[in-house]
Amino acid sequence: MTVFLCEDSVCGILTGVYDAWDSRLGHANVKLALKKGYQPEFFTDCLEVGPDAEKADKVLRTLNRKMYLEDFEALYQALLSADDQKADDIYRMIVLALHTGKKLIHALEHPTIFRIFRMARKTGREAGHCCEFLRFRELEKGILFSVIAPQAQVLALIGEHFADRFPMEHFMIYDKTHQAMLVHEAGKEWVIWEHIEAFDETKLKLSDNEKEMSRGWQIFFDTIAIQERKNEKLQQQLLPLKYRPYQTEHLKKEEKCALFSK
Repeated sequence: MTVFLCEDSVCGILTGVYDAWDSRLGHANVKLALKKGYQPEFFTDCLEVGPDAEKADKVLRTLNRKMYLEDFEALYQALLSADDQKADDIYRMIVLALHTGKKLIHALEHPTIFRIFRMARKTGREAGHCCEFLRFRELEKGILFSVIAPQAQVLALIGEHFADRFPMEHFMIYDKTHQAMLVHEAGKEWVIWEHIEAFDETKLKLSDNEKEMSRGWQIFFDTIAIQERKNEKLQQQLLPLKYRPYQTEHLKKEEKCALFSK
């Protein structure tokens, strides 16, 4: 068995798919795995695969021609998921799709398709939550800025939503988990910058208008609540805790004090 170790990115995994297929070793004799966290197995040979945009693009063009749209969308969302076993499942689904020519996403009795469907659904749900719970804050130069920390790589899934909603605004969304940033310049297409390793969002300065609006919103949030009807369990169901650190109304106490003192 030959294991192709690839980077956890769309380009990295699709490059692994290309190299594994092109190796001609036979689909039963190859396996894809993510480089990060891989535990060596007995009786296997490991080959590291570096991301190659040209190879990944060839795979994408083939899938666009030969896969059903619904299958391709599920596969793409699985590519962005946080599942550490996704690489090999993606490879197996591509093999099935190209060999059978059939629509696969509803064939949930197949273990690979079921796992891809589950990954895609989880990623899509997290992207939807980011669209709902994301908070922009205005910086000094009028740029809208937000921080998220998703498990999946959702920037590619939420970019169109916010570009359509704010077409004439400059905005940036920083993915703290994956050290990537979605950047939108007013009136132009959005892009994703990756491998941002030395970025500190705490050093960014808010505009005076943002500080005033934030204070007003926090006062409203704190005073509108009815303490006797407080239901933290229900609140956590409707707004999971992982989204709260980057929301204005849920700033830590010391951050609120700093904001109100200015």
